[in-house]
Amino acid sequence: MTTFLLKSLGCKVSQYDGERLAEKLRVLGLAQVEETPDIFILNGCSVTGRASQKVRQTLRAAKRRWPAVKLVLTGCEARLLTQRNEELVEIDWLLKDAESASISDMLAALALDVQAEAGSAAVVPVTARTRAFLKVQDGCSQFCSYCIVAHLRGPEWSRPIADAVAEASRLVEEGHRELVLTGIHLGHYQPSLLPLLKELEKLPGLDRIRLSSIESVEVSDELLDWAAESPKACAHMHLPLQSGSDTILRAMRRPYDTVGFAAVVARVRARMPFAAVTTDLIVGFPGETDELFGETLKFLEEMQFSRIHIFKFSPRDGTPAATMSGQIDNATKTRRSEQVETVWHKSAQAFYQRFIGRELEILWETSEAGTMQGFSREYIPCFMPVAGLPDLNQISRARGVSCTPQGLLVTASS
Repeated sequence: MTTFLLKSLGCKVSQYDGERLAEKLRVLGLAQVEETPDIFILNGCSVTGRASQKVRQTLRAAKRRWPAVKLVLTGCEARLLTQRNEELVEIDWLLKDAESASISDMLAALALDVQAEAGSAAVVPVTARTRAFLKVQDGCSQFCSYCIVAHLRGPEWSRPIADAVAEASRLVEEGHRELVLTGIHLGHYQPSLLPLLKELEKLPGLDRIRLSSIESVEVSDELLDWAAESPKACAHMHLPLQSGSDTILRAMRRPYDTVGFAAVVARVRARMPFAAVTTDLIVGFPGETDELFGETLKFLEEMQFSRIHIFKFSPRDGTPAATMSGQIDNATKTRRSEQVETVWHKSAQAFYQRFIGRELEILWETSEAGTMQGFSREYIPCFMPVAGLPDLNQISRARGVSCTPQGLLVTASS
């Protein structure tokens, strides 16, 4: 039987797409393995130049480790190469999408031995996750000046509610306690996120629903009401900021300014006082002077995000920002990234501190060296020493004891 190993790089949507591709291959009769595969499939990311570089590094490393392996590239990086009519010498096949015809072409071209058996266990998804990603939307029409993803993902598409609920039900039956709704532009889900969320929360056995990311301008009062009132909603909003300077936000073609963004954060915290607010930030965007970066640092200190995903600006060919004047050198980007990280760690510790002595509900995911690790509804990393076998993929209540650099040390509630 032909074996494959699939690795996904990048965002939650990419992770989801990789899992679905693996499932299709298992259904066709291929066996998914963790070592010495016949095929190594890399689901590559293109969001930054560094991400594209990592694709090549990962492919080369796989070939060094398994000299006889066949290399396949798929995902955003495969779409980018297809659009540019470029070749990558490292790979044996470029899988432009996960449609059945494309997969069949790949299997034929690589002369793979595929023999699916009726009733084979190959149809059962392999996963050890306690949380599962559920993609309900794809594509983006926003075209921010720095972003290549909108050019690669195509027009916006929303998954029918019945289809999304059917997959969610299957994921819950497999044992997942939390579903993370994902999309390239999740807030543009049509006709609206709210009807979908209300259908999902009816599923028995589903304990948590988390939104992966949503633009601040798409946080409606109705969505906030649901997040604050539903017993299955996670008290966590990931609102991409990208810059705390209005000058840079305009150059980025972002659909808000700092005043509007701050107002949304205030609404979230007024409705859910203990909710986590996390964000994405780009440092070193063209034209970001020291003064403008100072505006960003000040705004970050005001917002007190509990987590910041920091990206160094990377020019992507075909985007307006790639040819803008005022490009920033790498040393400055690194320095600014470190400054943002300092602000983030300080605000994260302040957020964790609020939960000392407070009870949290934690989904335990992993265990290492006698300590269970999991996440609260507020997306706080929690750690609890245990004696004996850890009780993973379970939700329990625990009380915050002390902060650590990584999160919150907790003890079981009595």
